[in-house]
Amino acid sequence: MKEIIILASGNGSNFESICVYFSKSKSIRVKQLITDNKDAFVIQRAKKLNVDYKIIDYHCFNNKSEYNHTLFEHLKSFNFDLIVLAGYMRILPDYIVNYYKGKIINIHPSLLPNYKGINAIARAFENKEKYTGITIHYVDEGVDTGKIIFQKKVRIKKSDTIESLEKRIHKIEHKTYPKIIKRVLAKNN
Repeated sequence: MKEIIILASGNGSNFESICVYFSKSKSIRVKQLITDNKDAFVIQRAKKLNVDYKIIDYHCFNNKSEYNHTLFEHLKSFNFDLIVLAGYMRILPDYIVNYYKGKIINIHPSLLPNYKGINAIARAFENKEKYTGITIHYVDEGVDTGKIIFQKKVRIKKSDTIESLEKRIHKIEHKTYPKIIKRVLAKNN
């Protein structure tokens, strides 16, 4: 059985779509959710879906270094096959990325290398791009710079608002991310 750890900071819609997708799988399961935010709605989703979760609240630490050390020690405390970032709003330090090299993936709402970092959908929309999309990539030491696994282009319609574009992108993320996770795990056999 392949096991994944999901790191999330907020609403958790990608977390839920991944959990639901693998809920009937006999070969892949979500082992645990780790969140850095004690108020994140993703916790409610984990409870509803009966998924084990751990809160390592970023704001309870004196600094980023203490938080990262605690996260790292927790990750090392058990076995798993893949770390999946799903709306995780922290940058993992180099030592965690290097320790789990090739075992951390992220989804980003743009066609990387364009619009790295936060507010990617809004920035693409405001710059009047014709297309944006999603990118699933391995995590490296940079911000949204890791090797690309999959991209899907999304046309920005004249009738779009930022909200309607976000909805369409999230819908594609929810459908695509679990399938790519499955493919990555099969490849890592």
